[in-house]
Amino acid sequence: MIDETVERRVTRAEQRASTRRALIDATRDCLVEEGYAALTTRRIAERAGVAQSTLMHHFETREALLVEAVSDLALRLAEEALDEIDLAALHLPERREAVLDQTWTNFTSSGALAAAQLWVAAWSEPELASTLRDLEARINSILAAAAGTLFPDQVEDPRFPALIGAAVALIRGLVMAIPISGREVVEARWQTIKPLLLESAAQLLD
Repeated sequence: MIDETVERRVTRAEQRASTRRALIDATRDCLVEEGYAALTTRRIAERAGVAQSTLMHHFETREALLVEAVSDLALRLAEEALDEIDLAALHLPERREAVLDQTWTNFTSSGALAAAQLWVAAWSEPELASTLRDLEARINSILAAAAGTLFPDQVEDPRFPALIGAAVALIRGLVMAIPISGREVVEARWQTIKPLLLESAAQLLD
């Protein structure tokens, strides 16, 4: 009897986790494929294959679900960046350039571009803007952890966080110009700006 009860609890816990995972994935897919304007709780529930009431049971608001979905996306992108860069094979200058290249690739991926729509929407949606503050903190923590892993010898430099913040802010600003100027134009801008970032990093930290 005890074993059966434990088994039922585990199964229910697994089901809850599976449903929550399906909702997060559906939110991300809806954001990427259909855009923020189409992102409703009903549409997300449909894509996840659950009732809308089930979604509200797991996430009280659409904004809470968005935070989880984009946080999950940011964590995945950071893990991908760490997997892509062979630290042992790169000296410090090469590593810096590889990290910048990978960061640009991640920030201009379909998922990241879709998530960027939230920051634009926050200008006209105060409730969303309030929710995004928590998301900003989570993403900054993920970025800081990734930077510390990639540059363990420089992470204690008091200027290091500001340098990372400046690089990320610059990349995000360029990303916002993609819908207006086009990807090729913005990519060309990035290629002219990247050497300046590398030079600044060398002057500050070497």
